[in-house]
Amino acid sequence: MIELLDSAELRLVVYGVAAMSALVLWRRERDEVATSPERSRWPRFWLLSAALLAAMGVARAIDLGDVVADLGRDEADAQGWYDTRIVVQAAIVGAMASAWAVIVTAGIWRAIVRRGRYLPTATLLVSLLGFAAVRVVSLHHIDALLYRRDILGLRIVSLVELSLLGATIASMRWFPYEVRNAETDANRPA
Repeated sequence: MIELLDSAELRLVVYGVAAMSALVLWRRERDEVATSPERSRWPRFWLLSAALLAAMGVARAIDLGDVVADLGRDEADAQGWYDTRIVVQAAIVGAMASAWAVIVTAGIWRAIVRRGRYLPTATLLVSLLGFAAVRVVSLHHIDALLYRRDILGLRIVSLVELSLLGATIASMRWFPYEVRNAETDANRPA
């Protein structure tokens, strides 16, 4: 069971399920907007989310992150700063963590109420992208934690990635900020 949870194949399937879930929501909202233009719907968000999740799944399947990390190592070696790359990697990870915090904070603070329904999924997608980016930077201390440590036999990297993907799929079904149309509410019988 742990081997299945730790497999790249399972993560690829979960990325596919997440992308397909976003496509279903895109189609549903696109049809709703076509029949009754409602300002609280933004179907393009789901289409972009589906594309992002599909691209991340493909990148994961072909180990694009490892290829990029290897290219970075080769470039550092060719330019002669391979032995001191940890300073650059730590700065990049710090900058990414700061960018993640700013993006999430700005998203929460500036979310338009009528589009707040997209905020949980958007936050999780940004988190998933940040996690992927940190893996690509391949800072030794973070890699040691993610790839060489486990919880009940499951590597932390798999646990975090599957948790983020599962939460993303779940967030697609959770709409806490449904906005009522004031005109419709005014005409509704008491």
